[in-house]
Amino acid sequence: MRKKGCSKALRDHADITEAVNVYGDTVMRACAVHLRQQADRDDVFQETFLRYAQHDGAFNGEEHRKAWLIRVAVNVCKDLHKRADRKHSSLEEEGGSENPALATVDTTSASTQALDLQEALQQIDEKYRTVLYLKYYEGYNAAEIGQMLGQPENTVYTNLARGRKALKEVLAHGD
Repeated sequence: MRKKGCSKALRDHADITEAVNVYGDTVMRACAVHLRQQADRDDVFQETFLRYAQHDGAFNGEEHRKAWLIRVAVNVCKDLHKRADRKHSSLEEEGGSENPALATVDTTSASTQALDLQEALQQIDEKYRTVLYLKYYEGYNAAEIGQMLGQPENTVYTNLARGRKALKEVLAHGD
């Protein structure tokens, strides 16, 4: 993170705007997988693109830029979870277990299943949630996920299998 008063230039405004337009939905989905509160999602979204604006490194194509943005969003979500004041808050203090982003969803079967899946994802370990998100929402393969997360490919396969098992258990038991 840059120090106050640092005179380093930000990325070009057009570049930032393009990144938000092209990858904004992807970043918001990554936030939704990790955070229940819309305000937290908005904060992480803003922080992710602020870091993008401040990042002076080059990207090796659009996939690299997308992966970088997702990785930053996930890391900021993790940082938010680590904060001491977040560790001790209960669901009741956070406004209950209802997901505000899905509150306007109709009650059709597909929408109900999506809501159940979203709630189930919130209940499994974050390391499994992250790999499942990257695999099934963003379409990355195990090698790409491993590279993004700094993990061996076999670890990714293990976490995918364990994540699917944990998700299946949560969905079967309704816990």
